[in-house]
Amino acid sequence: MIVAFVRNSPYPTAPFSTLYLFGRGQDIGFQKAIDDSPRKRHHIRFWALAVDHAEKTLGTAAFWLNTDRPPVDARVLWVGAGTRDTGISLTKLTYQVTHGTDDDTNAERDYIVAELMKHRVIEDVTSYEAHQHLPVGRLNHYITDGTVSVASLMAAAV
Repeated sequence: MIVAFVRNSPYPTAPFSTLYLFGRGQDIGFQKAIDDSPRKRHHIRFWALAVDHAEKTLGTAAFWLNTDRPPVDARVLWVGAGTRDTGISLTKLTYQVTHGTDDDTNAERDYIVAELMKHRVIEDVTSYEAHQHLPVGRLNHYITDGTVSVASLMAAAV
């Protein structure tokens, strides 16, 4: 891997890290090199949820807290997450070398949808904004301005 990074040469068997959702690693994942470089890649990971579970729990914490893999013969809803590696980064906590990822997740989502449509894997894509209701099952209603709050932990009392 180091040689491929230094030479910026193709590395078709490059490692593919596991991300966790629903208390488990992805059920399936794919990566695609950008310009045959091991430094820049598109990643997509998918987790399967049983459709009946998703319809009953969508909009509740139970939807996200479910850790069960659906049976092999069950109808499933695929939940995906995409990232785009943009270079090399150093993990501050462990000092491990890893990929830096692009912060524009919207662009990666649009790229993945376009690629899946181009290769005739999906059709009839409908996008929903944060304030819109999904036309499935029971949903809770939330209001947000999109602001994310970040706080620092207080130093332990001496």
